[in-house]
Amino acid sequence: MTAVQGPPSPTTDLAPFPVEGVHAGQVMFRAHSAARGAWWFDNGPAGRFNLSGDRGTCCTASDIKTATRERVREHVTQLKVVDSVFADEFVVSRVTTPLSYVCAAVSHEDAADFGVVRELTTMDDYTVPQGWASAFDGADFDGVFYGSAFTTGDPSAYALFGDAGAPAASAGFTEAHDTDGADACRALGWTVGPPPTSSLTIIT
Repeated sequence: MTAVQGPPSPTTDLAPFPVEGVHAGQVMFRAHSAARGAWWFDNGPAGRFNLSGDRGTCCTASDIKTATRERVREHVTQLKVVDSVFADEFVVSRVTTPLSYVCAAVSHEDAADFGVVRELTTMDDYTVPQGWASAFDGADFDGVFYGSAFTTGDPSAYALFGDAGAPAASAGFTEAHDTDGADACRALGWTVGPPPTSSLTIIT
C-alpha cells in the first residue's frame, strides 16, 4: 500500500513542526532562467510549494547538483541527454539572503506526526503541497526545507517565502554567476546536445 498525502488539517497546530534554519548570509544555489535574476518569488501554479496572490516562493538548494536537477527535471532523457537549447537558457547562481528563515522541515522524521508523508515532495498534483505551503506561511514559517524529488540522500532543497516578484535592489539579496547551465549538466554526467532521434527502417 502506498502512503497518500492529504491536505493539511485546519485543526492541526503547526507551531511545534520540526524546523530547519537558513541564516542571513548563508550561501545557497539557484538554477534559473538566464533572462531573469536569481531572486524571484513565484506565485504561479507551476511550483510545488508556490504561494499565490501577493505572496511567492523562491526555490534554492544547498548544492549545485540539487539546484540543477530541480531545474532540468524531465528535460533529461533516459540516455542522459539534455537538449543544448534548454541547457543554454539557464544558469546557476550563488545566492545569499539578508534575512534568516525558519523553514518547515517536511522530510524530518517527526513531520509524520503532523500528517506529512514522503509523497508530499514527489506527487504530481501540486495543489496539495501548495496547500501545505499556504498553511506553513499562515503559521509564520518562512519556507519549506525538503528532499527534492529529483535527488537522493539528505534533504537539500529550500522553498523560501516572500512577497511575490523580485525583491528591491536595495534589500540586500545577492546573486553571482556560478555555472552555465550546460556545464552544470555535464558535471552531473549528462550529455548536452541535440536530443536523440529514433529512426524507422522499412523492410520491403
